[in-house]
Amino acid sequence: MRRLKLIVAVVGLVGLGATAGFASSSFTDVPAGRYYTDAVEWAFENGVTTGTSATTFSPEDPVTRGQNVTFAYRYDQNVVQPALDALDTLDELSCSATQVVINDGGWRCADPVLTRSYGVVVGVAARTLETGGNVGWYTSVAIGADNNPIISHTDGTNSDLELYVCADAACSSGTNRTLETGGDVGFYTSVAVGADGNPVISHYDSTNNDLELYVCADAVCSSGTNRELVTGGDVGFYTSVAIGTDNNPIISHYDSTNDDLELYVCADAACSSGTNRTLETTGNVGLDTSVAIGADGNPVISHRDTTNEDLELYLCADTACTTGTNQTLETTGVVGWYTSVAIGADGNPIISHYDGTNNDLKVAIAVFAVTGIAFD
Repeated sequence: MRRLKLIVAVVGLVGLGATAGFASSSFTDVPAGRYYTDAVEWAFENGVTTGTSATTFSPEDPVTRGQNVTFAYRYDQNVVQPALDALDTLDELSCSATQVVINDGGWRCADPVLTRSYGVVVGVAARTLETGGNVGWYTSVAIGADNNPIISHTDGTNSDLELYVCADAACSSGTNRTLETGGDVGFYTSVAVGADGNPVISHYDSTNNDLELYVCADAVCSSGTNRELVTGGDVGFYTSVAIGTDNNPIISHYDSTNDDLELYVCADAACSSGTNRTLETTGNVGLDTSVAIGADGNPVISHRDTTNEDLELYLCADTACTTGTNQTLETTGVVGWYTSVAIGADGNPIISHYDGTNNDLKVAIAVFAVTGIAFD
């Protein structure tokens, strides 16, 4: 029997897959791409054979009895016994019904995770949710406690605040709810989900020129309470709501009377009371606001300065934003329209905005200075 035939026979009989598709051979006399190349390479990489030299395998040489015994012994020691040891280890694992066993430096139970590539869109599920009247102005979307989307919007025909509650994660069906109907309400909506799982929706009442907040009584907002938060002057434009680290809503907005950036800080989760704070007054500031909670638990508010046509970011110094600092981020051209802020994985704010000079979509990343080093 020739050496080549023995290796192929051994690997084939045990069914351990000697057709792994190796890119090349470790031996100069085993051409790549031959029907036996993968079998030889598998045997070499698993320690069954070391070849006749460091670079040759001599596939056409006859196999001696001693070589035959050596191959069988190495196969048992390097392949069979580790597999049996692994079986003992697997018996000791306590995996749940939804877990799988993997080996990444040792056998363990693992939860399968579906990964997605966001580089290519393979399909779009476009759905028409509500058609009655001129609906869908000033939309804002959040994910509910049941993992289904909820969308706040304005009914332009009736000047109402409305909320569409999806019945499933893909929003293949749902229920549209009219939340507030008194006057011209529901403009500049923004929705967030409280710690209790109930949505809260900030909006502007253009009849009374007020900042208002609708607090849902349950997760699907079958009922709730509308609250007038700030009534002095023409306030409540460009609202944006987030949930603070104390689980209370905070709402950024624009004071059109004084041309100021303001922030309403609720005193409880239902926002039955709170404090309105004027954050920035220099110039005509506070338009197109967006609020998020920073990695330090303090709010950050992006906004537009129309006096200087700048993109700006207000950084609160504490969770209640009793003090803070306004930063100018972008000044080139007419920038900062329609801002939206989020916190990146590195803790730095990321602000998307529109450049009115070049008609461009832009993003600004505010990088904070490192003031110390902490170790876990």
